Amino acid sequence: MAKKFGKFLMVTAALGAVAAGAYYYLQKKDGFADENFDDDDDFDNFDDDLEEDTAKDASRNYVDLNLDKAEEFKEGIDAAKADTADKIVGAAEETAGKVKEEADKAKVKVEEFFDDEDGAEK
Repeated sequence: MAKKFGKFLMVTAALGAVAAGAYYYLQKKDGFADENFDDDDDFDNFDDDLEEDTAKDASRNYVDLNLDKAEEFKEGIDAAKADTADKIVGAAEETAGKVKEEADKAKVKVEEFFDDEDGAEK
């Protein structure tokens, strides 16, 4: 009998703790949202800042772009790209030539190796 009463008391305490936790969680959840909502309020009027900025910009002087210099710069860039492309192509052709020479040398060595074995077996 004492064991059953102890189990009943423990289950009742656990259910009470769960119910109290759920109650406090739901209460704090609503309060937490309300507290954070107040922090987001910003009473600064940004329209005033825009009016001040436009007044400052009215007295500002702008510089005209010289399109002739831009065209010269573009031509210089195009010439540099063409020169670089020529250098890359030249280096690639030179490397390809060296690789072909080395491959030919290796081919000759391999043929000589196999030719020597054929002669020794006869």
